[in-house]
Amino acid sequence: MPILLTANELKTKGVSRLEKVAAAGEEAIISVRGKNRLVFVLME
Repeated sequence: MPILLTANELKTKGVSRLEKVAAAGEEAIISVRGKNRLVFVLME
């Protein structure tokens, strides 16, 4: 199940938040203004 991140959370915590998602082997959906807009997937 993908992790849901808000754009504000990404703005405040930065790339380190995405690194935690990648370390867990997960995908992340990034929500902008309440709508799912972006998907983060680790490329190996």
